[in-house]
Amino acid sequence: MMSDASCAIFVAVNDNHRAWYEMLIPFVLSLRATDFGGRLVVLGYGLSDEKVAILHRHGIEVAVAAAETSLPLGRYIEVARYCAAHPEISKAALYDADIWFCSPRHDLFALIDRDTLYASPDPLFCQFVINPLTGPRQPELWQMVVRDVLDRYGYALQAGLVAGTTGAWAEFARHVATCRAAIGTDFHDCFGLDTTLLHLWAARNDLGLLPNTQNFITRWGVAEVMENDAMHFAAGPGGGPIRALHMSGNVRFFDRWRYYANHPAAALEGGAAFALSGGGVVPAVEAGTGWDDIQALSAGYGLRVHSLRKEDDPGASLSVLSSSLGLNILCEGNIEITFEATRDILSLNIYMSHPSGFPSPIRCSVSCRGQETPSHSDLMTHYCYSLNQGTQFTLSSTSLPGQLCKGFWYLSDRRDIQQ
Repeated sequence: MMSDASCAIFVAVNDNHRAWYEMLIPFVLSLRATDFGGRLVVLGYGLSDEKVAILHRHGIEVAVAAAETSLPLGRYIEVARYCAAHPEISKAALYDADIWFCSPRHDLFALIDRDTLYASPDPLFCQFVINPLTGPRQPELWQMVVRDVLDRYGYALQAGLVAGTTGAWAEFARHVATCRAAIGTDFHDCFGLDTTLLHLWAARNDLGLLPNTQNFITRWGVAEVMENDAMHFAAGPGGGPIRALHMSGNVRFFDRWRYYANHPAAALEGGAAFALSGGGVVPAVEAGTGWDDIQALSAGYGLRVHSLRKEDDPGASLSVLSSSLGLNILCEGNIEITFEATRDILSLNIYMSHPSGFPSPIRCSVSCRGQETPSHSDLMTHYCYSLNQGTQFTLSSTSLPGQLCKGFWYLSDRRDIQQ
């Protein structure tokens, strides 16, 4: 195992509830599953005392970024400031929080072999890189940000991972501070400015290009490779193993690549220590909290609610809607519903999914006759049952306490798509 105390990994996060569960926890758990043995530092932007205490309790250092109010730009300066205060650090890497490590091998720091800054290429040159440019110097800055970078590196640069020696970080931080002083003159303070400033640096300074596998944008093309009965991610057909997968906004909750969908057991076991709620047990629900609606609507499908349990969290909820084709059940948080057939049902189709654009439950399943059948990383999972009167089945949705993921079931006596 690599145990080089001179290497440090930084990740910046604010106090957003969803970012804690969907970014930071997967980042930490997946990094701990690699062979990286150096220092992990969380740059906290307004983190609550509870979150800071949780991180400290699990041996993670928190650097409170009190002097820098802007996370995208301030994190660059905070990394340099921290390294200057800890001269034992010789190499540092700053990752976006929406990255998780999908390989047990962490070999980033071995690639930093000269005194400079490093970043990975981006398959697309996004409009947000040039949107911040303004003022009379806009044509000159555009030439540097776009043409000079493409001429030198062949690609746009991805700001989700910036790494280098501490000396290079100090120089880069001075560059960022100088550019920040020109906000309102040369730059708009808007989304993408951090990437813009990285491009400006690379246009005039030496920058090492890392393999795209160190900060992999899914637009490169993700290949699935089966080895020893386990699925691994690679960089396209014939490409090398992906070290860090960047779950950017367009694919953030896509289960095929999401950490929680690929490592559900490890996520539930290891993530519980970082949960913001103690509601791991789902207590019985009293009448008036969803029970009456679902009981009344399910009766029309030959079903009776035997028991209904939900997470003991004020954000947990349950809603049910009857349509012309079936019964639609939407939950937020951990839910367990047991139905009983009030008559023989020749065919009951149960579809499991989640609302697009929201995080799915870590585990969603149907249990019937002593057998539990889970959802998969596909967008929709379908099971069909033939039930005798009195037969029970249970729908359950499980995530970390307080994570409040959204799950969806659709129950119908006919197939949704059949030819």
